[in-house]
Amino acid sequence: MGGRAGVLNRNYNAEWAELYALEESINLARDNSWARVEFESDCASLVNRLRRPNVDLSTFGHRIRDLLSNLNPRFSFNFKWAPRWCNKAADQLCSWALTNNCTETFDMDYPREIHNIVLNDDIN
Repeated sequence: MGGRAGVLNRNYNAEWAELYALEESINLARDNSWARVEFESDCASLVNRLRRPNVDLSTFGHRIRDLLSNLNPRFSFNFKWAPRWCNKAADQLCSWALTNNCTETFDMDYPREIHNIVLNDDIN
């Protein structure tokens, strides 16, 4: 288990911010040689576009197809929609990163603040 929480220094609309976060997550998985990764997002339109990338002919769809074509076939990536109320840890990690104005990469030895967020979300 691992992840990254951080602050972007640019303004994006919600879909582009989610796509950027997905790209960062894929890079993190690749850097850590994680063989099986499950991505969750509360952005239904992004998850739908990831599942049917050839349907969207917009710039956004082109970026998704480009991202998917660069995935290593040895790795197993799964994209799932998670309702916002099921994604509390991700929301709290984003708030924590924004409050502290930082980007933090963590694995199983994560800081106490992150430990408490993940533990509380898992219990509930």
